[in-house]
Order: sequence, then C-alpha cells, then structure tokens
Amino acid sequence: MSTLQNSRAAAARGSVDNAPQTLPTAGSREVLSAVGQRLRPQLVRVLGSLAVLLASAGCGLVLPLVLGRVVDAVTGTDTQHPLVGDGDPWRVLAVLLGALVLGSVLNGLGTAWSAGAADRVVADLREEAVAAALTLDQERAESLGSGEVVSRSSDDVAAVTSAVNTALPSAIAAVTGIVVTTVGMAGIHWAFAAVLVVVTVPVYTVAVRRYLREAPPLYRAERAQRAVRAGMVLDAVRGAPVLRGFGAQGFMRRRLVVPSWLVSRLVVLTQIATTRLFGGVNLAEFLGLAALLGTTFALLGSGTVTLGAATTAVLFFLRLYGPIGTALMMLDQLQSAYTSLGRIVGLARLAPDGSEAGPWAERGAVGSPPPDAAPGSATTTPGTGRERPNADVVVRDLDVHYGARHAVREVSIDVEPESSVALVGASGAGKSSLAAVVAGVRTPTRGTVRIGGEDPHALRPADRARLVALISQESHVFAGTLRENLTLALPAADDDAVWSALDTVGLRDWARSLPDGLDTPLADGGPGLGDMRSQQLSLARVALLAPSVVVLDEPVSRAARNEAETLARAVRAVCRGRTSVTVIHHLDQAAQCERILVMSDGAVIEDGGHEKLLATDGRYAMLWHASHAREEEP
Repeated sequence: MSTLQNSRAAAARGSVDNAPQTLPTAGSREVLSAVGQRLRPQLVRVLGSLAVLLASAGCGLVLPLVLGRVVDAVTGTDTQHPLVGDGDPWRVLAVLLGALVLGSVLNGLGTAWSAGAADRVVADLREEAVAAALTLDQERAESLGSGEVVSRSSDDVAAVTSAVNTALPSAIAAVTGIVVTTVGMAGIHWAFAAVLVVVTVPVYTVAVRRYLREAPPLYRAERAQRAVRAGMVLDAVRGAPVLRGFGAQGFMRRRLVVPSWLVSRLVVLTQIATTRLFGGVNLAEFLGLAALLGTTFALLGSGTVTLGAATTAVLFFLRLYGPIGTALMMLDQLQSAYTSLGRIVGLARLAPDGSEAGPWAERGAVGSPPPDAAPGSATTTPGTGRERPNADVVVRDLDVHYGARHAVREVSIDVEPESSVALVGASGAGKSSLAAVVAGVRTPTRGTVRIGGEDPHALRPADRARLVALISQESHVFAGTLRENLTLALPAADDDAVWSALDTVGLRDWARSLPDGLDTPLADGGPGLGDMRSQQLSLARVALLAPSVVVLDEPVSRAARNEAETLARAVRAVCRGRTSVTVIHHLDQAAQCERILVMSDGAVIEDGGHEKLLATDGRYAMLWHASHAREEEP
C-alpha cells in the first residue's frame, strides 16, 4: 500500500473515531436529481450559455488559422483564403481584432448566463437546507450537535458558491474550447485529431480516474472533521465565561488539537492527490506534442498537408494546454464542491424528525403564514380572526430511553382541557423529558401522546406549533425589530394583536417607551433587554400564536428573586384559558396549579392537588416542608 493510501486510511480512521453521528450525505443520483429539478426552469439560459461559449471558442481558433494562412502566403502555397483574402495586413488585423473582441464578449456573456443559472440552483438548495435544519426536532438536533448543521450551511455552501461563480463557468468554457479545437484539428486532417485521442486521452483518463478514486473520500473526511471542529469552537464561544472563570482555556485548546490536526492532514493529502493529477496532465502534454510533431513531419513529407495547415494544427494543439489544464484544475474545486453539494442535499432532504424523507418531500415553508383554521372547536385569537381549539392531553404507556437509561417509564396521564398541571421532582426525575415528548419535540421510545385527538409527532412543525407550544428556560431575541421578533410566531398578525400580546405579558408600557415602538431594533443585549424581558418576549410570541396547549420547562428558573413574580404573572396570563403542563422547580409556583404530578426515576409517583398531596404526607409533602425549612433558616 502506498504512503498516500496509508495516510489516507489513517486520517479517515481518525475522522470516524472523532466525528459524532452526522447527517446523511446524498448520493450521486440524488444530487443529480436535486440539481436537475432546480435547473429545469433555467434550461433556456443553460442552453444559451453553451451555444454562446461554443461560439466564443470558435472565435479563439481564428488566430491559429490566420497564422497558418500567413505561413502559406510566405511559402507561396496559398495566395487566397476565405478568412483573410490575399493577406492584406489591414484585413488580417481587422479579422484578428474582431475575433478577439467578439470572443471576449461571448465568453463573458456565456459565463454570466451559466453562473447565474447555477447561482439560482444553489440558492434554492441553500434555502431548503436551512429550512430543514430549522425544522429538525430537538432530539435529532441535540444528537447532531451544532457543528454539523453550521458546517453544512456555511463551509459547504461557501465551497459550492465559490465553485459556481468561478470553477463551473471556467470548466464549461474549457470543455467547449476543447471540443471546438478538436473538431478544428480533425478538419485540417483526421490524423491530428487521432493523435490527440489515441495518445493523450488514455493518459488523461488514468490520471483523472486515480484522482477521483483518491480525492472524494479525503474531501468527505475533511468536511466531517470541519464539522467536528466547528462544533467545538461554538462550544468554546458559548462557554467562554465558564472557561475563563475556571482558568480552563487550556482544556478547550487540547480538545481542539485532534480535529484541527486531522483537518490540516486531510488538506495536505488532498493536495498530494491533486499534484498527482497535474503530473499526469504534464505527461499527457509531453507525449501528445511529441506524437503530433512526428505526425506533422510525416504528413508534410507526403505532401498531404501544407506547412501553414501543419502550423495551424500544432497551434491548435498548443492552444489545448490552457483549456485542458483549466478543466483539470477546476476538477479539483468542482470535486470539493460536489462533496459539499451532497452534504447540502443530504440536509435539505431531511424530514423534521431527522428521518430521510426523500430530497423533495413536501415541507411547510419556514415562516409561512399558518392556514386560517386549526382543527377542533375553538376560541378566537384576538386581532387575527383565527380560532384555537380547547384541547385535552392524553398520554398512554410512555417510555423514553437515552441509550440504556430510562428517562420516562410507563407514564399514563389524562389532562383536562383548560387545566393546569405542574411536574415536580428532583433533578433527573424525567420532568423535562416528559414535557418535551408532550410538546412533540422529542420522540418517545414507546407509547402515545394525543392532544385534542392529534398526535403532535405526526404533524408538520408549523401545524404542531399551532396546537402545542414549548417555552423553555432559555429564551432568544433575534436581530430585528420588536414587531419582527413577535410576528415570527404569526406573520399575519396585525398591530392590535401584537399590542394585545405585549399587554398579556406585561410589556406594553416598556414597548411604548422604546424610541420607535414596535419598529425598534432588538438583539440580545439591546435596549432595556435582560433575561426577564427576553423571556417575556418568548411568552408574548406564544400569547400571539395562542396554541391550545402550552408546555413550559421551568420558565422562571433563571429569573432573579425580584423578577420571579413578574414572570410568574406573565406565565399565568399566557396559560389562562388553555391547557398547560409546566415543569416547576419552585414548589410555591406548583401550589398554584390545579394538579401536581410528582416524578421520581422517570415515573409518576404522586398525583393530586396541593392540599391533597400535603395531606398524604408523601414525597411532595417532604419536598414542600424541606424547601420551606430552608427559607426559614437565618
């Protein structure tokens, strides 16, 4: 086994050992299908660009033809030529300048057309890939980590975009030039074209086949390692305060050593494969030129061609160096882009639950306005004229596993419409896992969940959000205006509905104090924002969308003591009139719910109202008395 093969195998093993479970990569057939479907509307532009580039390549043959005519004129072999007549210098100059200008214009036009068509295809695929990433369920997204999605939507998109704007037009122009020049050589004498085909093509074929055998696995391994490295860098950025607080920057640097080394090593190996390719190209050029010169002498000796025709044929062959070299140089960039394209298509074809739905499975557009009606009998969402069902929640025989560990075991509950349920228990009891399954963002190992008779896991994300909404303890404010941050939940909402939602969570006065009201730009750390207001904005989105069921995972746990009651009031206002399931850490908040489920080791061990559970003197009573005893300590 060669050194390159050994190194490639070692690097690939390292990439597999260090890479997490990744998203699927589309195969050749799927990539071609994806590109073909999106290229179909651009067919006229593509065919036009090919025709124009062929004409441009034809203009490039004028110079060798004119020089051959000059040679024949000097030797007295030919005194007339349809292109330059009797060789008048001004006519020759006009023909050369005309061919140069026309060829440049046609080349620019063809390049722009081909790049424009390809850009539209890449833009469509990029939008579908980002849409698919945004609709991945929580379980799948967590298992992949952020690096894989970020890598596909940044590094891979950049590689494809660069290839589309530079390599692809150059490669198309090079291929059309090769075709036209080969036809031109055959037009002078078939033997010239035969030399090109018989001597050089086999050498090019061997070099290209070896490259295609070696390069794609290296590019795939490199992309996978870039995803691993991107995930670690994102972890380091997000956890920077913790790393600085513990002085543990060296820990993160050590973690980055292996993936960074593997990326560098794989880049070197791909360059070795590329260097071998160009070595084959140089060999083909040497053998081709030697064979062509021998053929030229033979044809001249027999009087089959003139010296001017032989000169033109040799110049044609020399002119092939540029297009062939360009095509093969672009092959490296195109191979890299093709690998990235397979990763983008693999992301774009995912269903929301992470399964492979086929590249072009119908999927709701991200941010598209919801339909006017939701299933079930309903209450009206203010300002929109849309209705919302009052739904119950039914859970049967629910199990959730994380590997071999049980997070939730054999849970069956019924939650009446418009009732409030609190989930309490020690850390690791299974509260958040149960809430995530009810919200439809985590798939159960066994069992069923029904909300108003609907299975939330079977719904498209846009439909599920109108039925059940999850509010976690972590909120996010997007870069954009206050109105945009709220109406992303309901794009069709009018200003009255937005103000009503703000009023529900206690933010109306704050919003009116902003410089531009609803049009004030916001972002994390923006004007007057903090953890509390960010969470209130998250609650306002839910108030605007008005789902049937609200699932809350410790929505006030991060609030300061003086902010907790403000957030608790906002939570109660949003949940009023709809079914709510809340993971609660502070038992004082749980006591305000109509029903409390106490969980331990993944199972529901107590079920009832606050007074009932205190009277039974069980786990809840023990937790209640313990928490209040701590509060009474000096």
